[in-house]
Amino acid sequence: MTRGDLSEREYKSARAMDLLSAKTRGMDAYMNQHKLDAVLFPGASGCVIAAKAGYPSVMVPGGFISGADDRDTPEYPLGVTFAGRAWSEHKLLCLAYAYEQASNMRRLPPGLSAL
Repeated sequence: MTRGDLSEREYKSARAMDLLSAKTRGMDAYMNQHKLDAVLFPGASGCVIAAKAGYPSVMVPGGFISGADDRDTPEYPLGVTFAGRAWSEHKLLCLAYAYEQASNMRRLPPGLSAL
C-alpha cells in the first residue's frame, strides 16, 4: 500500500537502518577497530554488506570447491570478495589484483583455449 518511490517514510527508515547497521556499526566500526584497508569475504557475501553501506567491492577467483550435500561433485570455482570504504576502489583493485596474481587460482573453463 505504498507508492514505491524513494520519498516514502518506510523507504527512508529502512535506508537509515541499512546505513547504521552496515556502515556506521558494521564496516566502519570493524575496519576502524582493526585498522584495516579492506575486508576479505568468502564468496559473494561481502558484496551485500558493502553495497548496503554504499561501499565498493571486487570479487576475484579464490579457489575451487567440490562436494555438495555429502555427494562427490566436480570442482567449481569459489571467489573471494574484497570490500572497502567509500572511494577506496583504487586500493581494492590493487589488493584484488595482487591477491589474484599471488594465488594463481584463475583457470580456463574446460573446453576453452587460451587467448
